[in-house]
Amino acid sequence: MNLADSAKGKIIGTALGRFLNSTRETFEIVRAAYHHQEHLGFLASDQLSTFLVCGMCRPHKVFVDVGAHVGSIVACVMNRDPSVAVIAVEAIPEKVIALKRNFPNIIVHECAAGERKRLASFHINTKSSGYSSLSSETSCSPDHVRVIVVQVQALDSIISNPNVEVIKIDVEGGELGVLIGAKRLISECRPIIMFESAPAEVLGYTKEALWQFFADLEYGIVLPNRVAHLDPGLGLDGFLESHLYPRRSTNYFGIPRERRDEIRHRARKLQGLGE
Repeated sequence: MNLADSAKGKIIGTALGRFLNSTRETFEIVRAAYHHQEHLGFLASDQLSTFLVCGMCRPHKVFVDVGAHVGSIVACVMNRDPSVAVIAVEAIPEKVIALKRNFPNIIVHECAAGERKRLASFHINTKSSGYSSLSSETSCSPDHVRVIVVQVQALDSIISNPNVEVIKIDVEGGELGVLIGAKRLISECRPIIMFESAPAEVLGYTKEALWQFFADLEYGIVLPNRVAHLDPGLGLDGFLESHLYPRRSTNYFGIPRERRDEIRHRARKLQGLGE
């Protein structure tokens, strides 16, 4: 872990950490308003997605954080509702140690999540470890990449809890692999799924296949600013269009069609919107 991640890990979950995170988000919006207006849309969307996913898990249910990094989302979820049980999945050993130290009451799996069990190379971005990935494709210099061998596991093989309510996935392009390896879990629990989908196609996973995965399981893909509103989800053309520059969002919500009204009402309550 680099120095920035180490320092961040020490204040995760504290009042100071929450204040600094809120200040950073405000600064990002203000900076974009002055210098990169075309970025405002997806920045606001991504901040809203974090706000929503941290509050979507019902009391005493299970929140799964795939790509837990230093634990920012874990801390946010537990601060919102300490009754929520958290399962974190993280591939970088140093971060696993920090997660276990900072959050002794959660379950931490030291592995990368994917379609099936195997060993794989994992590429750590030493300048910005949040961009580390199973993919060797990276925009940073080879001098800033450290390669380790990690265990890849399917979520279906490591999580059997029937109370999974929310799954958050941020694995830098390997999201579809995680989903494929969690098909049984998703089919049985019907959780809310927040996942990242950036413009580039990574590890051979296409946007069309990602959209189709959700369609086959009777899920709608909903933009963060539409979760609280009457929106059944993006069609394939809309999902593909949302990735064009300037993209509409980095994060999306997969919502079971049979739970759409329930989740819409929950999001409205979180955002303080009237019925």
